[in-house]
Amino acid sequence: MLGISLYLQDLDNVAETVQIAHQNGFSSIFSSLHIPEESKIDYWTRLEELGKAAQENKMTLILDISENALAKIQLSFENAEAIRKIGVTGLRIDYGIGIQQIALLSQKITVYLNASTIDQAFLDALKEADAQMENIEAFHNYYPKPETGLSETFFKQKNHFLRGNGLKISAFVPGDSKKRLPLYAGLPTLEKHRFTSPYAATLELFTLAVDHVYIGDPALDPLHFPFWQNLIFNQTLSLEATLADFVPVQIKNHLIQGDQNRMDDARDLIRLENSRPAFNELAIEAKNTILRPAGTITIDNQKYGRYSGEICITKVPLEANEKINCIGQISPLYLDCLSYISAGQKIKLRFN
Repeated sequence: MLGISLYLQDLDNVAETVQIAHQNGFSSIFSSLHIPEESKIDYWTRLEELGKAAQENKMTLILDISENALAKIQLSFENAEAIRKIGVTGLRIDYGIGIQQIALLSQKITVYLNASTIDQAFLDALKEADAQMENIEAFHNYYPKPETGLSETFFKQKNHFLRGNGLKISAFVPGDSKKRLPLYAGLPTLEKHRFTSPYAATLELFTLAVDHVYIGDPALDPLHFPFWQNLIFNQTLSLEATLADFVPVQIKNHLIQGDQNRMDDARDLIRLENSRPAFNELAIEAKNTILRPAGTITIDNQKYGRYSGEICITKVPLEANEKINCIGQISPLYLDCLSYISAGQKIKLRFN
């Protein structure tokens, strides 16, 4: 599942933003009710507006809260389930909240706990307090300050523990458009993702036992909506690329319509399974047989005999080969996605 993040402090065009996110495959919203002391914003009205948009688009709404924040909107942990009436479907809680309060909440609403702080003793105590464990999930933090994001080693170890205890796991990747104030340095869970594009970061989190990936920053670039649409609706990786002018239109159309990686996944190449049967009869002359950097789109020419017509994408830099024409290149923003294209993965390319 994919989610967006919208923050009550700077909420604009909420109905349109949520609708667009829903149309592009996102099914959940993360927000926060941590209210600055000096704030004069009517947070309850903004929360109602966000909740209404979530309900209209059948999206879950997870609210990060504290006891003080609840008090500012005339609620407490004892009656926090009342917030469900305005569209909030889950509460993420962190420090300063006791076992009994968490257990009580879990009987009324889905509770998301800070994944990093959950250990076996904590889970045992929740069970002892009669918490509804099926309503409890693990939710990693995002880290605005550079160099403070989680290490991959810790993340893997913690997720292994959480998954072993039957908990679903959520985490963040940075956005690809407007970064959130005050540091504007992205909002990732893993430090390694801070200055990367969210596309490969999302794919990596799914390989690391994460169930729900949220874009931490509050905006997405519409130019890249096709990536999210195809990932969610079609389980297809839609990658941005460029194509040489000399490429025949039937080959370009094949790449746009999509293909899939062969089931016998090669070490160095993504081999498009249906390309050779489609283009083996074409008289493909040797042309542009140059060095192949990672992400090069190639087609085997007639010097390769029965392999002629096979389209590949290089995972790693490779030498020039007189039997292989270089016909395009995957966009730098999507290069890291190639590592996550496994056997049988559906792929389509889009060209600007």
